[in-house]
Amino acid sequence: MPDELTEVQVEPQAVTTPAPEIETIEGEPFDAARAMRTIEKLRAEIKELKPKAKQAEELSLAEKKRREAEMTELEKLTAELQKAQAELKTAQLSQLKKDIAIRVELPLIFADRLHGETAEELEADAKKILEALPKAPKPPPVNPMSPGAGASQKETVDQQRARVYGTGFSPLDPEYAKAHGGGIVWPEPKNP
Repeated sequence: MPDELTEVQVEPQAVTTPAPEIETIEGEPFDAARAMRTIEKLRAEIKELKPKAKQAEELSLAEKKRREAEMTELEKLTAELQKAQAELKTAQLSQLKKDIAIRVELPLIFADRLHGETAEELEADAKKILEALPKAPKPPPVNPMSPGAGASQKETVDQQRARVYGTGFSPLDPEYAKAHGGGIVWPEPKNP
C-alpha cells in the first residue's frame, strides 16, 4: 500500500463579520454567535441523553431486583446477618465511647467525637480532648472568715428589722417584767 494522499472536503462556512472584540479566551476573540450555537448544541445533546440516563437507572434497579430474587435463602440470611452484625458493632462502639467518656470525666457531648476502635485508643483520644478543654477555675476555700464566693454578705430580713425598728419586747415576758418592773409575775411553784 503506497502512501496516498486523500482529499478531504471541507464545507464552506458562511462568512460573518467579526463581532467587536469584547473578551479573548486563550487568544481567540469572543464570538457570541458561535457561543450560542455551542450552547444550543449542548442543550440538544442533554435532551437526548436524559431519557437514556433514566432508562439506564431503571435497568440498574431492575437488575438489582432480579439479583435479589435469584439469591438463595441462605444468601439472604447471610446478608441479613452481616447487616445485623454491622449494626451491633456500631452500637457497641457507641456504648464503649460513652463508657470511656464517663471514666475519664469527659462531658458526654464529646463521646461521639472520640476516634478509635479499641478501648485504649478511645481512652487516649478522650484524654487528649479533655486536656484541650478549658479548665474551670477552682472556687476559693470556704471558712468562717471567708464564707465563699456564693455566700451573701447582706443582712438578713430579721437583722434589718431589728436595726430599723429596734428590738421588740413582750409585756408578758417574765424576764422583761422583772428587769423593768410591772407586769404580772407568778411565783414559781415549789417542789415538795
